[in-house]
Amino acid sequence: MSDKCCINVFDDGPLGIEELETLTNSNGEELEVKKRIALCRCGASQTKPFCDGTHKKIGFSSKIEKSESDQENDEGRRAIRVFMNGPYEVSGDIELNINDEMSLSNNDPYYLCRCGASENKPFCDGSHKKINFSDE
Repeated sequence: MSDKCCINVFDDGPLGIEELETLTNSNGEELEVKKRIALCRCGASQTKPFCDGTHKKIGFSSKIEKSESDQENDEGRRAIRVFMNGPYEVSGDIELNINDEMSLSNNDPYYLCRCGASENKPFCDGSHKKINFSDE
């Protein structure tokens, strides 16, 4: 693997991802991956799972409180899978940068919100089911 893969969680904005190897939609099809991509977190993008800037128009709010957490693991494939009407599943060696003081790097999969309704942003808390989030 070349450079370190990481996800940057932008306050009130998308997930910025660098060096991702695989992005799979809910049908199991691989989507085009560039060196840098932005994935929607507000749930309102017309180009899901990609960000189209709609978060600015709808006033999406997601400030992450600063705290310290750091785990290291350098094994695993860098992949994100999009669940139909649900979260992003992140697996492999992908560092999650939430703010200047908090990051997560773990080989176990974790799930990131893409409906915009989670009370535990950037992580999924199942709110997509309560609000009937839809990819359509």
